[in-house]
Amino acid sequence: MNYDTKFDSEKRIWSNVAPDRLFNPDKSIGGVALHMLRAQPPNAICQICDSEETELTYSKAYSYAVSVAAHLKGLGLGCDDVAGIVAYNTTLLMPVIVGCWVNGVAVNTMHPIYEEDVIRELFQVTKPKIIFCDGVCYEKVREATKMLNVPIYTLCNHFDGVKKVEEILLPVEGESMYGAEPLKHGANQTMAILPSSGTTGVPKLVCNSNHKLLVDFCLSNGSSVIFTFATAQWNTGISLMVVNILCGGTRIVTTKSYSPEYFLELIVKYKISMIFSSPVLVGALVDLPQCTQEALASIRILVITGGNATRSMQKRIRDKLANGYLLNSYGTTEIGAISVNYSQEKAESVGRINIGSYVKVIDPVSGNLLGPNEKGEIWARVTGDWMGFYGNAAATAEMIDADGFINTGDIGYIDDECYMYLVDRSKDIMKYYNFHFSPTEIETTISLLPDVLDVCVFGVSDGNGMDLAAAAVVLKTGSTLTEDDIVKFVAEKNKVKHKQLNYGAFIVAEIARNVNSKVMRAEMKQICLNMESSKKRKI
Repeated sequence: MNYDTKFDSEKRIWSNVAPDRLFNPDKSIGGVALHMLRAQPPNAICQICDSEETELTYSKAYSYAVSVAAHLKGLGLGCDDVAGIVAYNTTLLMPVIVGCWVNGVAVNTMHPIYEEDVIRELFQVTKPKIIFCDGVCYEKVREATKMLNVPIYTLCNHFDGVKKVEEILLPVEGESMYGAEPLKHGANQTMAILPSSGTTGVPKLVCNSNHKLLVDFCLSNGSSVIFTFATAQWNTGISLMVVNILCGGTRIVTTKSYSPEYFLELIVKYKISMIFSSPVLVGALVDLPQCTQEALASIRILVITGGNATRSMQKRIRDKLANGYLLNSYGTTEIGAISVNYSQEKAESVGRINIGSYVKVIDPVSGNLLGPNEKGEIWARVTGDWMGFYGNAAATAEMIDADGFINTGDIGYIDDECYMYLVDRSKDIMKYYNFHFSPTEIETTISLLPDVLDVCVFGVSDGNGMDLAAAAVVLKTGSTLTEDDIVKFVAEKNKVKHKQLNYGAFIVAEIARNVNSKVMRAEMKQICLNMESSKKRKI
């Protein structure tokens, strides 16, 4: 891929201008999907659901998508309507989403783990005209959407007396010639509405345009076997679904929860060749004794996304990839992919700017544009307009500037060779006396300890406006490392006082993460302070 990033010293903007696109963004992704599904050998396997033990051919996926589109058209739903989806990765999810797109209907996807109140609040914003959900969350979805009074179809785990999706998967006359509805609002028409990470409360609803979804992707081909644990509420989950449709190959899906053992089982069983995953999931995988180079021999590309992968973690992963490449990537729900690092020479970097992306670094205090090697807030934009947060103009205005650049909320810099480095989230930066410091810096230090599996650093106020760093640490089974050992190790590595664990360390069973695999610092802080309080009461 062409990652020829350039820096405009006058405008102080880094860019990687997009070449001519393979897919015309003014053409509906639904129409393109139908064409690509139809172009594949009809009996070729498009998707395998491990948990449901099913295979879906390209011809069946096409037929089901047309059936869904025809049903929605019969209901009078089109380009200004929304379909709600609360589902894991199941057999029929992909053709349902494609069917919605064929008819111009946007999909508002959510994770089944969401609480009833969150589902209610988000659906009250998008007001879907029809809802598809897994049977395991049907009661919750039904209660949350009573006021909408819309039909709900289960995608799996059906109940007697409840509509199921199979009821609308009926033959359509002239199926092979079925066409998609043209885009009413052009390339920027919203086709997917995804929840933001929600680390600071109820998620916002991010609009994804037809232009954004219809991306060129040249890492996959017809022989690829692709996998991610991410569901369709994540950029990664819905993007790999699109990649499967547009580029061919076989996508592996499952409703089963992640465990490193199950992850390895899937890789070996299906000879998976391309994986998108958060670093914490891959880190636990490669630490398994049975995770050998032979076990991972099928992997050609492993893309790390959705979190920080330290140099030591990347080395552990690369040591197990005999035939594959590790790509360290960076992006946000609002923007999508911003940068990718194909090289291990600058392992701490998230790489050069992605094709079609533009980045500027801004001093958060003065608002001045910064140059190479100067730390500030990362602002980015991609080709095509960002359509903002659905139904939330105020939040949209706070995120985007007059030139279309979006505030990522991350602090970082770009070096002389146009490689980007992330320092931290701007809201996570802490202060000790007059020194600002990043929890990520201390987390990186703690990760150097071989017995450490996961870590979260947070600040505890001293009551005088200072943040005292503390760490929640997950250790390998059988480790004899103590909390004092961790504190001493950090002090030895970080000589400056403000980058030490001035509040201490806590050994915990796990690090709290939301459904997007993002660390919940505030929750971990409360857990650790409760642990401390409990210890004091026992003394």
